[in-house]
Amino acid sequence: MPRPLKVKIFMDTKPTAVEEQINGWLAGLGLATIIKTETVVSGANAPTIVVTVWYELPTPDQERPGFRIA
Repeated sequence: MPRPLKVKIFMDTKPTAVEEQINGWLAGLGLATIIKTETVVSGANAPTIVVTVWYELPTPDQERPGFRIA
């Protein structure tokens, strides 16, 4: 059965701050598969950058089809 995707959202007014947030998160995440990303700039007076990342973590061996314990 497919597992639901995980979602992570990053927001800031400065592009470098968003980049640092994402890089820090990726460094601590380990292995993952990025499925989709979306970037939106919103706000009129103070633009805010919003980056949404959909991802999934690796499947444990026990959940893989055909897995057998020897």
